[in-house]
Amino acid sequence: SCSNHCAVNAANVQRSNLRATSVGATACARHGCFVPHSVVDFQKGEQQMNMDYSICNALKYPSENIDSALIIYDVACQWSVNFHEWVDQSYHLSLPQSIKILPAISKFHLSAHKLPCFARYSLNFIAGAGHIDGEILETL
Repeated sequence: SCSNHCAVNAANVQRSNLRATSVGATACARHGCFVPHSVVDFQKGEQQMNMDYSICNALKYPSENIDSALIIYDVACQWSVNFHEWVDQSYHLSLPQSIKILPAISKFHLSAHKLPCFARYSLNFIAGAGHIDGEILETL
């Protein structure tokens, strides 16, 4: 575990009277639009399996000639560790064959992480990331 993230901690809160506790989505960090078929409900706080589904659906949406995808996720340091393994083991998840996943953490959320995360997941050090903050979902 990297840090004390509210979204991860909220997954353990009792909410038995709700069908969905919140929503998650995948959006284009450059254009600020949701990717079709990538909005998911969270049944018990923010769970990474729901985001796996969202990200896989987003990457399947017209992805011809795309060889890499920059996935900016607030908990990318935890999520990216087992993502490919979970996709390979799941009947419901799949990725385009040749796509390379580049995990990153948004600039605002990176400050809550441990120091080793900065060098590994900072958008400042990822070639091709451009000048984005990775916080587009917070504004939609």
